[in-house]
Amino acid sequence: MKVAHLIDSGGLYGAEQVLLMLCKEQQKQGLHPLIVSCGLPGEVQKPIEEAARKQGIDLFVWRMPAGINLRSTRDLIAQLKSQNVVLLHSHGYKFNILLGILGKKEIGLPLVSTVHGYVKAKFPKKMWVYELLDRIFLKRFDAIVLVSEKMQDISAFRNGKKIYVIKNGISANAPLLDSSLEADPYQLLAIGRLSPEKGFDYLIRAIAELNKNAVVCQLTIFGDGMLRDSLSVLVNELGEQNNITLAGFVADAQQYFHKYQLIVMPSLTEGIPVTLLEAMRNRTPIIASAVGGIPEVLGANSEFLIKPASVSEVVNKVRAWFSKEETHKQQLVDDNYRRFTEGFSAEKMAINYMSLYQQLMSLGGKQ
Repeated sequence: MKVAHLIDSGGLYGAEQVLLMLCKEQQKQGLHPLIVSCGLPGEVQKPIEEAARKQGIDLFVWRMPAGINLRSTRDLIAQLKSQNVVLLHSHGYKFNILLGILGKKEIGLPLVSTVHGYVKAKFPKKMWVYELLDRIFLKRFDAIVLVSEKMQDISAFRNGKKIYVIKNGISANAPLLDSSLEADPYQLLAIGRLSPEKGFDYLIRAIAELNKNAVVCQLTIFGDGMLRDSLSVLVNELGEQNNITLAGFVADAQQYFHKYQLIVMPSLTEGIPVTLLEAMRNRTPIIASAVGGIPEVLGANSEFLIKPASVSEVVNKVRAWFSKEETHKQQLVDDNYRRFTEGFSAEKMAINYMSLYQQLMSLGGKQ
């Protein structure tokens, strides 16, 4: 079975990492996954394209003008059909919209979409329009996959007959270097696209508050995006330029986890973030907002959960972590590792997708 995974990637973040891991597992299953990476005409090699080549995953690079370009989409589908692709799997609103507009009747292949996360944009921003179109045309897909149970509470996915939940998973293999639980000052790490939903402005303000009387911690942020300049200005306004580093995008960030005593994820919305799973697998402490699927992963009563959009909550939770005995910290980290191994492996994720694919193929994509 040759499956085309279609994505217009903006980096090598959670959705991209999950897709790469899914493709590697699908190769082991005997499937033939193909990553279709879309971009603008003249755009250079994207990080996901480089990663796919390095990992031996088949890649089809496609460049087309921005916007709702149905002609280029039809050309793309024709080329994929000529390569014996039997199912189209979308990862993101761009192909949700384009494939949904054309519809199953014209395309003639089963259509699957994975919703890796859901950001509710405000009117009249352009993203609000894309989200509206996304909700409309996802209804034409044969299956919509959510990555957490909590996402079923979103009105767009409530009571949907085509809704499935397949939780993200990653490889069980972890780097060999263990994280140190103590340091002076503590080294904190945050990872993600520099966009509003990641809540990095709250985290930066929290670091300034924690260091108000003396420098007790320093923060490094791995990631790039639209808010880089404004976050840099905020760091300088708070006088934390010596304690907060915007390091830009870093490939395979987990290889540096051992250098940090705590990872902080102050997101306002999430699905099941890969960074969370990597930290749990690598036995690196992480505190994260109680949004999306994060409480499902850590446990609803976990000491690692923080309320989103609150500077004081971040401050209090980080201080509480600093004050714990090392043996208590180690026990909590070990508990996280156990939760990861029991429920969030890449193998389990791939098995669930295989079952869905087989169901759709047996029905001819009709639901």
